[in-house]
Amino acid sequence: MPQRTASTAAHQPAGTPVPPRLRGYRYVGVIGKGSTAYVFRYRQEATERDVAIKVGTTHLDSKAGARFKTEAVFMAKLQHPNILTVHGAGVTDDGRPYTIFEYAPNGSVKDIIAKQGVYSVEKTLDYGVQLASALYLAHRSNTVHRDLKTSNILITAQGLPAIADFGIATNIYDHRSTGYSPPWAPPEVIASHGGGDDRSDIYSLAATLYAMLAGKSPFEYAYDPHTIDELVDCILHKPVPPINRADVPQSLQRVLLKALDPDPAHRYFTALEFARALQEVQIQLYGHATPVNVQGIEPYPTRAAMATAGAQGALPATPEAKPRNRKPLIITAIVVAVLVVFGVVFAQFILPNIDHSGDARTATVVNPGMNGSPGNDDGDDDDDAMTSVPAPIELSGKYVNNNTEVKFTWSNPDPQDGDRYAWSLVSNSGDGDQANAKLVDEPTATVPATDGGPTCIKVSILRQDRQLSSDAVTACAAK
Repeated sequence: MPQRTASTAAHQPAGTPVPPRLRGYRYVGVIGKGSTAYVFRYRQEATERDVAIKVGTTHLDSKAGARFKTEAVFMAKLQHPNILTVHGAGVTDDGRPYTIFEYAPNGSVKDIIAKQGVYSVEKTLDYGVQLASALYLAHRSNTVHRDLKTSNILITAQGLPAIADFGIATNIYDHRSTGYSPPWAPPEVIASHGGGDDRSDIYSLAATLYAMLAGKSPFEYAYDPHTIDELVDCILHKPVPPINRADVPQSLQRVLLKALDPDPAHRYFTALEFARALQEVQIQLYGHATPVNVQGIEPYPTRAAMATAGAQGALPATPEAKPRNRKPLIITAIVVAVLVVFGVVFAQFILPNIDHSGDARTATVVNPGMNGSPGNDDGDDDDDAMTSVPAPIELSGKYVNNNTEVKFTWSNPDPQDGDRYAWSLVSNSGDGDQANAKLVDEPTATVPATDGGPTCIKVSILRQDRQLSSDAVTACAAK
């Protein structure tokens, strides 16, 4: 067993296990500890690069040892700027398993909240899109984290938020109960209805973003429980309240509350849908969005949404000449904004999707980009084409019930067992109503007819493994 050296002892807090001697690495200090491991800082001698090495606190049995090795295998496969990189793994001379990670010198989100206070709305949205992208990549690789929280989001040397500690990650279809942190865990995990899945990760990421804005996890912030039992009771039986910050817009509050819904079926279908909802809030607030960074996935939302934001952002500020002229100028600016936005949306979004029929009560809808084939020849790699979920085809709408409703139907170009369909109404701005998206088993949906304009919906295919169509199909019916 390695002996404690004088230099090592000088760096060791009382009660900390002896850091292992690892060939090619020089011990620097302690970074932190968890329930089953310590994390030490080492210097890789060949490169003079600092790394973080997670070392088990005890000799692990075969099952626990396999779990620790599984973490290294999963993490090494998940190559993403917002997932902490794994450099290697092994077993120490005294039988303790270890994993070598990228060193994140800027601490965790938890540390930053404690030292600097809550995050801005803009930074929270930026982090949210990046982390949801990383989470979607993990879920697409059949890996769930199961313990996302502020202490597991580290800030890299490049200033990027990165998901760390996939120590309880497991196959997405393995629903056995496993470890979790109550403040961040969804009700179904706390109630032992399963160990968690991708929708549980979405909940925990939303709770983490909530804490970035509120300073605490949702139920700690809202109800100030004094014990774990009180906290668990709140999570199981009380609603998540809005964040009491004047600068947190209602659009962001709605996105977080949907992701924190106690019923997993009412949350976002995938982490990608969560990322898209956060991007849409960014576009509404700032006219731009953080890109989704996943191979084979479009980095930004629909072009219609971006065009709408661009039109809004392109409007010059109205100069205020004299007090008596302020009201006419404001009215003029509003009229111009409405006309510009409607013109962009109508020309780029609604008009190309409408094919009027001779019958005033029906309208056939032509799907954008569809020529009778579900695929498109855009030069994507074969691997991406094999794994991507196609969009629905033959989407059309027909007015029914005395023109009070529109019945939409569509086809699945590649039906598979367990396929379902996610659809949402589309507003005049060209955006899908993410907060009220519906999930159906059959390729049809009947919606109330829109007064004074076309009725539009957006539809995606949802696979049994929770993958969603890369590009949703949007179409409209008009009288």
